[in-house]
Amino acid sequence: MRAVVIGAGVGGLTAAALLAKAGLEVTVLERHTYPGGSAGTFFHKGFRFDAGATLLAGFDQEGVFARLEALLGVRFPVRRLPEGAPLMEVWLPDGRRVMRPVGRGFELEAQLQAFGPEVRPFWGWQARRAEALWRLAPGLPFPPSDVAEGLALLRRAWAWLWERPSERLGLLPDLFRRAAAYAPEDALFRRFLDAQLLIAAQADSQRTYALFAAAALDLPHRGPALPLGGMGAVAETLAEAVLRHGGRVLYRHRAERLVVRGGQVRAVEVVLGGRRRGEREVVEAELFVANLTPGDLAALLPQRGEATPPPDAWGAFVLHAVLPEAQVPPGAPYRQWAGDGDWVFVSLSEPGDPERGQPGFRVLSASVHTPLSVWRGLSREEYLRRKALWQARVEAQVERLIPGFRSAARFILGATPHTFEFYTGRQDGWVGGYPQVHPLRTLSPRTPYPNLWRVGETVFPGQSVPAVAMGGERVAALVLARAGISGSRRLFLPSSKQP
Repeated sequence: MRAVVIGAGVGGLTAAALLAKAGLEVTVLERHTYPGGSAGTFFHKGFRFDAGATLLAGFDQEGVFARLEALLGVRFPVRRLPEGAPLMEVWLPDGRRVMRPVGRGFELEAQLQAFGPEVRPFWGWQARRAEALWRLAPGLPFPPSDVAEGLALLRRAWAWLWERPSERLGLLPDLFRRAAAYAPEDALFRRFLDAQLLIAAQADSQRTYALFAAAALDLPHRGPALPLGGMGAVAETLAEAVLRHGGRVLYRHRAERLVVRGGQVRAVEVVLGGRRRGEREVVEAELFVANLTPGDLAALLPQRGEATPPPDAWGAFVLHAVLPEAQVPPGAPYRQWAGDGDWVFVSLSEPGDPERGQPGFRVLSASVHTPLSVWRGLSREEYLRRKALWQARVEAQVERLIPGFRSAARFILGATPHTFEFYTGRQDGWVGGYPQVHPLRTLSPRTPYPNLWRVGETVFPGQSVPAVAMGGERVAALVLARAGISGSRRLFLPSSKQP
């Protein structure tokens, strides 16, 4: 049976590799020249830069990437960070730096040193809820898209809660409480919390619902790792797994239209790039997976109208730079400015990583959230002025984290949501999925067509590289169930976690 995956992001490649491993004839169509999408890595002047996502986790014993290594027979090129290793530093308005080390015990100690004993109850609550959710989340049919999935969700949730009565009184209400309900009144701690949740949940503690916040704050402790060669190494490894198991990954193949007959998708019309620029092909299959935003998928469907990003959706302004190793102050590989002005998240490549560029230099990415509306409807002149303004603002903030940044940088590149849209094809340059302000803010993988599924950061369990990979596992199981492969709904779940 043939399956087509549109988009070579981490979610789509995860699904594709697992489908190929199960024996399906898999073709991945990617409009760009390399895999990864929001988690891709590009070359410029001999250096490799992360296009979007930079923070990686999921390599703990029961993490999604540990599962994929075992299932697919691959090894992701990463350096796993041991407990106690510094992961992130956060600068606050009063000048203090708050360290986020790997491991809950180490993190609690750092939090007590930074904010005092008042934060102990918050982190105790966070650890309990995160453990509960991570045990429940893999393969969870949420949000349910039909009666069968609704019943499956109720059965699984009930069995899980029955075995863990201590969780019953807290887990369900936290679907509706805000994360701020558990935070102490300390204004600086709340600023720290807001800064972290803006990265992980696309909303602050007053808007993020508590259960998602607990899990999102836990990512630094779920097997964090530094990808050697950049985040794109994860996608490249998954693409290699597709090929190893008999599938195809076709670059410069842009999906233009899905052909629908008899209530099902029958084929995808493709426009080619490169040497065959402008040529067209039709790729037929029985099963389809779209690693696309809702709007980009809607644009491929006949008479489905337009779906736009929600009003609170975010884009990113990103600086890419190269610095001499000696210019980078010692510290964690991830650094966040949460003082006055724009909040900036800085990622630094692994010292001495030969895959990132010339020895003696480190690659830097600095990103700032920006509303998509800020970049719509601009003339070229207005766009260039706004880009220059934002670049100057972000450079100034990075300078506060790394003194002498601007004068020492070998070169600095600025990228707006328009840049992101141009290279990734994502509508309006939307990144980060839906802000997690309520539990139904992610989509089901199912679509109105029984042989078409969606995957990616807008699908439960949401944003982050491990989350979209978990979504890819779930979609692969749904596709294989449709193909009639027995036991496929449990095929990719860790046996110790099944209810």
